[in-house]
Amino acid sequence: MPEIKSQLELSIDEEAVTYAREQGGVLTIRPSPRHGCCGGRVDLATVGTEPPADPEAYLEMEQQGLTVYVHRGFVPLSDAPLHVGLDRLWLWSSLYVEGAASQM
Repeated sequence: MPEIKSQLELSIDEEAVTYAREQGGVLTIRPSPRHGCCGGRVDLATVGTEPPADPEAYLEMEQQGLTVYVHRGFVPLSDAPLHVGLDRLWLWSSLYVEGAASQM
């Protein structure tokens, strides 16, 4: 599926790469549903360091020494590149992803 991979623009901050390597070397960008007060649904992207339970629904690629899984619902949204970063607050660290929402 090289045509899909070429449509996906993904950048990962070095701090996020280091954190993901310490957690096992995997990043998974998956949908997280959000529901509106008056109906409707949008799936926002979340990122974690566990491989997906259903890998067929994901595009798998290697980037910066990590195995990255991106849910196929986000791949066609190539007009908005994905960016993964790391927030730190004292002893806590949290990955975040920007640039993806999908109507699934």
